[in-house]
Amino acid sequence: MSDLTLDEALALDASGTIRPEAKIALTPLRRDFLRMARAISEDGAVEALALSEEILDRSRSAGERDPEVEARVRLDRALIGAVEDARVGFELRWATDRMATLRPGSPGHALALLNLASWHASVGETMMALAVHSEISSASDHPNDLVALSRLEVGRLHQKIGDAPSSLRHLWSSASRFSEEGMKGEEAIALLEWLDLALDCLAEDAERMGDVVANTMPRTNMEPSEAKAHPEDVLDSATRAADIILEDPTGESRADIGLLVDAAHCISSSLIAERLREKIGSIQDQQVVGWIQELDLSDSEPDQS
Repeated sequence: MSDLTLDEALALDASGTIRPEAKIALTPLRRDFLRMARAISEDGAVEALALSEEILDRSRSAGERDPEVEARVRLDRALIGAVEDARVGFELRWATDRMATLRPGSPGHALALLNLASWHASVGETMMALAVHSEISSASDHPNDLVALSRLEVGRLHQKIGDAPSSLRHLWSSASRFSEEGMKGEEAIALLEWLDLALDCLAEDAERMGDVVANTMPRTNMEPSEAKAHPEDVLDSATRAADIILEDPTGESRADIGLLVDAAHCISSSLIAERLREKIGSIQDQQVVGWIQELDLSDSEPDQS
């Protein structure tokens, strides 16, 4: 067995930098699994389906038995439509449980959990989806980028069920983790979704989000608490989002920049307003241009609670 794990091989292959000697070190079955994974990523569904069936059979055979490849290929087959709809949930759960046994805390285990949670959410089982997401954590040694993606989805799920305080907390955590990984596009998405929610619950007496995330304890009282967002956190998140999205303000429909206009107005931020005005010549969304031109901070108040 090679010292190169399946997750490492997949990551190297995706980056295009996998070394020939590394591929040689992999078993023939694992090399073919990489070929199948590449076919899926390049939208080669027909080739991937044919390969997946062959690889699944080989992973169970006496000569090439590989429980991890079997789990990964069954997961992929459930996602690309190779199994009946009625069995998708079963296959995803089976693959997730197997990965939890074989490589707990690995990227493959986290991805299996993410896909299982997404399936539960897609069939309306929100609480089950949240329960699965709760298994993804840094404490379980899951990669930080996948924990960040999980927190983004958890934030969306909490918003869907009307739990705004939890949504704010998880979206903030997601943005912070994406920032740590240098994943600017994903960070901007999490920040903008947090801003969109926070602007409706501004309050000077709100606890700062960093403290909220750091001091989170299991909830014993399930009564919903009041959602509050501190103006300083809004300024921080809007500034971070502006750094990312204003690098390229082109495009005919820029609701994201429009949200920054709203943020500047709600917290009377001359800093954000000036950043927007500096880019007005490059912004193609004329409605947003009009909002920036009409932006008047004199009639806004930092606390809109």
